[in-house]
Amino acid sequence: MNLKMIITSAIVFPYLVLFGSGCSGTEDAKCKLILQEIRTMVDTTIMDYGDYDIMLPPSMYAQWAEMDNVFAVPKDNMVGTNDLDNAVKLLEFKTDGELKQHIVKKDFMEEVTGAYYFRFMPVWSEKEIAYAQSKGFLIVNIPEQKVEIHSISKGIYTGDIENAAILNAQQRLFVLEIAPHAADGFKKILKTIRFENNAYTILNEHYAGIRTNVYTEPWFVFQKKIFTYNDSTTKLEVFDENFNTTSHPLAEAFNRNKVGFRCMQEIVIHPKLQFALIVERGKPATKEQLASARALPEPENEKAVDIIYDEVKRRSLYLFRWNEPDEKKQLIPVISVAGSIWNRYNPSNEYSHLTFSPDGKWLVFRDGTMRGSNTDSERNPVFVAVPIDEKKPLFLGKPVKLGYAMRDGALEPKTTAWTTNPTAFVMCDGKVLYRWNFDRYTRSQKIKMPPGAKDPFQ
Repeated sequence: MNLKMIITSAIVFPYLVLFGSGCSGTEDAKCKLILQEIRTMVDTTIMDYGDYDIMLPPSMYAQWAEMDNVFAVPKDNMVGTNDLDNAVKLLEFKTDGELKQHIVKKDFMEEVTGAYYFRFMPVWSEKEIAYAQSKGFLIVNIPEQKVEIHSISKGIYTGDIENAAILNAQQRLFVLEIAPHAADGFKKILKTIRFENNAYTILNEHYAGIRTNVYTEPWFVFQKKIFTYNDSTTKLEVFDENFNTTSHPLAEAFNRNKVGFRCMQEIVIHPKLQFALIVERGKPATKEQLASARALPEPENEKAVDIIYDEVKRRSLYLFRWNEPDEKKQLIPVISVAGSIWNRYNPSNEYSHLTFSPDGKWLVFRDGTMRGSNTDSERNPVFVAVPIDEKKPLFLGKPVKLGYAMRDGALEPKTTAWTTNPTAFVMCDGKVLYRWNFDRYTRSQKIKMPPGAKDPFQ
């Protein structure tokens, strides 16, 4: 496993790989002393490039075993995994740069991990975690070390669980998206399911469109209500736990402001403040549009097809404040091909996977305009963080470039998770965990980079 070097015109930063097994053997004390000296030399540094910062280096923790899955857990300074030793484990980030493993439950299934489709959830309980495993849904009680295993989508052609959200934590009421095969993709069936006494009850279900490889209409849960986006009407629809139609100010404001809005790709709602970020894109190209373009004479036909797809890919990021009394200020563009509120920093059409930290102080997303240096870099974007400040007019501070999957042989980020106390963002690339501790951001040394200084992520 090679160590990476990131070079700027001013500074050289070694990326130190800290092995989870740590030091062992007769020279344990000497080894730990050497590691501590190295760690002291690579304390977090902030490089100020004017319109954005770069935060280097992340802490890196390696496991020799394959590990794709990490997820958030209701324990400070920890993430969970189900990829090690056929068990659900908690991985604790120690101050000496090592990972301490805590077994929650082992061998409760023949294959705790494997060739399954996993869908992990953010923290929703002080004691329990839950995740989907292909057609099943598991709830793990950490202090009691108990696991509930529920078979939700029974049968060969009933589809897998593609997404999950908590609707009411006190009632253990979830929304699960089941996606059986359809002629033109996968049907999206939303089911509200209550789990109690090691059993479950399906309250109701609702058809929510078609999931395809090209596009799927987003849905989300907010304030114990279910929101679905209907692309044919460009509207948000709101439902209660029984899928009876209801209302919410967020949907009402969005539906009023949709003039000129094309198609919703993503939406993420701030956990504490009343605003959301919405990624807009072009509507999927229809067969009729493409047929008309291809019927043109050459080379106009190729140009026409390119124009169609360029419009589909063109994205805009909006800040949406549904409680803003001035309707003209409710939907504000943040990023588009025309410009960015961050001036020189503009990820244009290549950003995705927006997520807020549990405390609401940070936003992280993937910037696909900056690629990792590995072989298949198209799947290896740079992660970018944005501090959230409620005193700012648009809440968004200066972007901070974090990094990507830097291990030789790492093709892409596999999973990500947040930790609390400290607030940190964790990414797993298949063997190595990268951890960016945002509590260090304000107290780290900051270096003003000179004009023309090389950006290692460009």
